[in-house]
Amino acid sequence: MSTQSATQADVLHEALRQELLRLARHEDDAASREAARVHYWEPVPVTVVVHRQCAAALRAAADELLPH
Repeated sequence: MSTQSATQADVLHEALRQELLRLARHEDDAASREAARVHYWEPVPVTVVVHRQCAAALRAAADELLPH
């Protein structure tokens, strides 16, 4: 693989990683908004848990794109 191809691949991986992290932040924000609507004595809605799990999965996928 040429240096230019490697550089293009690196740029693509970094762009994809940043998008995955943006989506993870969006999921965290959605979880926070939904959790804020619930009184502290009420159980956390399942959707909050799912948004947080999605955010964690997106961050894990982004970490896989880090250069080794």
